Amino acid sequence: MTSAIQASAPPVPTPGLIASLNARLWLDHTPGDEVFTSLLLSFPAPQFADVDPAEVERTMRGVGASLGVAPRGQGLADVGERLTVHAGGVILLHFDGSRYAMRLPAHPRWAKAISGFGRVLLAVGLDELSPVASRVEIDEYIEAGGETGRLLVGLAMVADSPRTARRAGRDAPAGGRR
Repeated sequence: MTSAIQASAPPVPTPGLIASLNARLWLDHTPGDEVFTSLLLSFPAPQFADVDPAEVERTMRGVGASLGVAPRGQGLADVGERLTVHAGGVILLHFDGSRYAMRLPAHPRWAKAISGFGRVLLAVGLDELSPVASRVEIDEYIEAGGETGRLLVGLAMVADSPRTARRAGRDAPAGGRR
């Protein structure tokens, strides 16, 4: 028998969930015109089926907990070394409590930027978003999520080596903050 706390606790991302997440990466600018790198993870809206918004939120809170991100209103959490850049521009995102990593879309300019900056603004949306959403729809999703507390954020570091990030993800408790 599971307790109410266990039943409501966000799940640790499974390999299937990790593979299904939408990942959107881009370069952005601060008001002072400094460039920074961003990564948004969202739940893919299914094309032919309805989803339960409460289950989507629970799932994405699990993703957020495994990355250490927090509601935007609580400031920018330092979520530790989460990203690794491998030969050929392969970029992996590492989760606490999971031995699996997410392979991010290959984009040489973004890979070069995160290697140079050493950090990424990481955002996790609590609502579904179409995998074919336009840039305008993504901007609206981010704005609305930030205003309503439906966007979790953190500052992720790029690991010096793949081994460092894998060890950090394996050793950290699921949903634990660094």
